[in-house]
Amino acid sequence: MRCVFVGTAGFLGRIDSETRCAFWAEEPVDHGFDPDRLIEVDLANCPSAAAAKEIGWDDVEVDDCFTGPNGAVCGTTLGPRWPELMLAGAVYLERAFVASLPERLRPPCPPIGVTAHDYECMTVVYWPDLADPRAGNRYTGHHADIVEERGSLAKVEVYPPGRSQHAHTIPVRMWIDLAAADQCDAGPDSLTTIGVGDAPKSGALFLVSGQLPDRKGTP
Repeated sequence: MRCVFVGTAGFLGRIDSETRCAFWAEEPVDHGFDPDRLIEVDLANCPSAAAAKEIGWDDVEVDDCFTGPNGAVCGTTLGPRWPELMLAGAVYLERAFVASLPERLRPPCPPIGVTAHDYECMTVVYWPDLADPRAGNRYTGHHADIVEERGSLAKVEVYPPGRSQHAHTIPVRMWIDLAAADQCDAGPDSLTTIGVGDAPKSGALFLVSGQLPDRKGTP
């Protein structure tokens, strides 16, 4: 029904093909470029490939590199193809793929050195062609606090991902409909934990960050 991704740093350690590579999730200088710490991944096994029916959804390993709100580059930025590649960047690994790795290779969430809630380092993609208003939508995790409510509408203070626990970070205030799937992850088994009424007022808010491209390649 959905793919949940956890973000980690990525330092390219080996290239096996145009899309297959191995990377370190920690600064390789700190462990002497230990090859036993490399995580093997195929950067082509991503949601856009699954949406195009090139792979199954259960084969997704990493999130795409995509353009988010305001033109921001989001998702996996390591790679994506030889020779146009980045030697270091972010890698968003599918949660089930992480669980399949040997325990010693599983990157922590949040990553080492990042002071944040785990959900600030997570994204989610809902599979298209579902009977769910979230189908095909992407969402990115933020920390947020509700400061005012009007029905399902809430005025929230939203922190940039990974920055909520930094002393000088100023949150952005906005009104959002917490029941609207085109604004946030709203619905059964939502990753968003804050809400109006009796729900928590401080916690995870997964805001919409785009949509999967359709089979013609347009978002």
